[in-house]
Amino acid sequence: MLFQVKDFAGDTGAIAAILRAHDATATVTGDASAGQIDVAAQLTSGQVITALHEAGYDAARVSEPRQIHVSGGSTCCGSCS
Repeated sequence: MLFQVKDFAGDTGAIAAILRAHDATATVTGDASAGQIDVAAQLTSGQVITALHEAGYDAARVSEPRQIHVSGGSTCCGSCS
């Protein structure tokens, strides 16, 4: 799950520690320049946001990037006009 975190300074270790208090297997990768973290955990996005808010981070879920549409390819659903 991808999240935008305000004032994220790239300290994924601190964020991972916060989330591991709720899921011991949580992993976090981050992009400080974009202010985003990618979380792999057995938590809902709401649980991640709540845990981060309680720790003082302003976080919001970011929509996952959509696949590029390739007409006639494996990503084509056939509903285009």
